[in-house]
Amino acid sequence: MYYPYLRGKQFDLLALKELVKAGRLKKTIVPVIEPVKQSKTLLQTLEIFRQKGQPFYLIDNPQAGDFLTENGLETLQGLAQGHRAHIITANQGELHFHPEDLYIANSAQGLQDLPEAYRNGQFAAPFEMRILRQLIKAQGLILLQDPFTRLPRNSYYREYPDELFTRSHLTYEKQGFTGFGDFSLDSRIYYDQGYPDRDLCLHLVYPGDEQELRVHHFVSPEDPEDARLSQKEKFLQLIGEVDSWAKAGRLPETLGLRLLLKAYQEDRFPGMGVIRKGVIMHHLETMGMLLSD
Repeated sequence: MYYPYLRGKQFDLLALKELVKAGRLKKTIVPVIEPVKQSKTLLQTLEIFRQKGQPFYLIDNPQAGDFLTENGLETLQGLAQGHRAHIITANQGELHFHPEDLYIANSAQGLQDLPEAYRNGQFAAPFEMRILRQLIKAQGLILLQDPFTRLPRNSYYREYPDELFTRSHLTYEKQGFTGFGDFSLDSRIYYDQGYPDRDLCLHLVYPGDEQELRVHHFVSPEDPEDARLSQKEKFLQLIGEVDSWAKAGRLPETLGLRLLLKAYQEDRFPGMGVIRKGVIMHHLETMGMLLSD
């Protein structure tokens, strides 16, 4: 089972919603959503998940965002009913243990004071021995990794264009885990919004020769010395390379990739939000293909 951890931003939710509506999100993929924005899109996405019987978890104590008020947390308790996840923190106070819930263990400190009953639950945790030693009795232990290499500027990916993303889908059971997860093409560190960058970059995953999951960083060309390319020009040149990879069979066919290439065929820049949606959709669909194989 694969547990992608998503921060519940607008276009992340739209990616999930579109995949579920199209029947393209495998039941072996269980999104863990940390809601950071109060929006109709969140409510609509959760409603579609329930209608289609798509498994998911909704974190009831997010560590950032719009829900960090008493009313906001009460709202989440209702939304997460039957699909609740909880981040274990060092100073959280008393918890009511529910064996069907998922508990996120980010540090050993928060686990030290847990009653013994909690250790029989289901946990998602990084591969850190201080944490895993305390969760040895857990009924289900999910490996939650952060494999994406986040560089400070998109231009740096020109020197580092292709890399291994993960092999966890091949190894997690042998390591004693019941599932695995990651932060998709994001980071464990939350950021509300990105900073402007003169270069565009698309991070697209694809299966490697031994069925590991790799990621290629497609970067727009450098500006000429005597001019500065528009975002549309940069996108069209970048996506032209993506199109070549797709035609050569190096990228799997997905709805997300189709969404990106449609903009290329229509000679337009779709906007950064739509690009993010396409990248997330492509990632989840590709991982679903690997799990099926």
